[in-house]
Amino acid sequence: MLLIFAIIAVVAAGIATRLYHNTEKQSRYLQYVQAKHYALGAEHYVALLLEKDKKNDKKDGKPVDHWFEPWADANDRFDVAEGEITIQVLDDQGRFNLNLLADGQSKEILETLVRILANEKIDPRLAYRIRDWIDAGQEVSGNGAEDSLYLTASPPYRTGDTLMASVSELKLLQILTPDEYARLLPHVTVLPDSKAGLNVNTITAAVFQSLSDKVTEADAKAFIDGRGRDGFADTQAFNNHPLIKGKIDENVIKKLSLDVKSRFFSVYIKAVYRDVTFYLHSRLARDDEGKVTVIGRELDVSPKWVAALRESVR
Repeated sequence: MLLIFAIIAVVAAGIATRLYHNTEKQSRYLQYVQAKHYALGAEHYVALLLEKDKKNDKKDGKPVDHWFEPWADANDRFDVAEGEITIQVLDDQGRFNLNLLADGQSKEILETLVRILANEKIDPRLAYRIRDWIDAGQEVSGNGAEDSLYLTASPPYRTGDTLMASVSELKLLQILTPDEYARLLPHVTVLPDSKAGLNVNTITAAVFQSLSDKVTEADAKAFIDGRGRDGFADTQAFNNHPLIKGKIDENVIKKLSLDVKSRFFSVYIKAVYRDVTFYLHSRLARDDEGKVTVIGRELDVSPKWVAALRESVR
């Protein structure tokens, strides 16, 4: 009789334990889903701000994007039911678009990236390897590399032969150390348009300094501090800036497609619901009519450099 009772007790304990674990698992899953929807709601909120910004630009006749517009001021912490949401928005056209190197004939674009690398004390061969990674041929350019190098890796792989889809592809080029990769991230991005250049109203000091050997670190800081809360109204106002004249070649301005407005943005979101934290990095594209489309999502913790970059340009 005691044996039967003991068996029943063990079985009952097992059932209770499994029920507890299943309940906890279901509870965590529901919290995860709620945190995810908080993050997606924040993404939609930023998209609406960008669409409204475009409408206002058309109404005012001033198609300009800068760091003191409402979409940029969305960076804040919001309290929500049993949680909170933190948003950080970046203009992706304030950083160097690596896919500009798809124009394999432009020495101005290549030299600009080489200067960024030099300022960060990174091997300049990386610029040539990026160009070879993107182009469709197998001819090695300068200090670049093609399939013949990467096929010797374990496991072997080939060059992308198309536009880069993620900055993380840089890790495949067999040059960057983890520390160098982290130092480079705040200055570069990859956009789905190889013609999408730089917005002078949101450009970082490091990228501005890379536009010419004649631009010093002090010049770059003075430029960032001096463009004001409204930015440049048009590219002509930028070209007439005293720090531009005689220092930045006109071909650089043309090849890098310098502009005063942007189409591509990144949103870094941290959504907390009860005990669950959900991180989301959304990439948004805004067309000429103002419609915003999500072109990519990554479940990614907001890097520390994002806040530092925003602090440095505002």
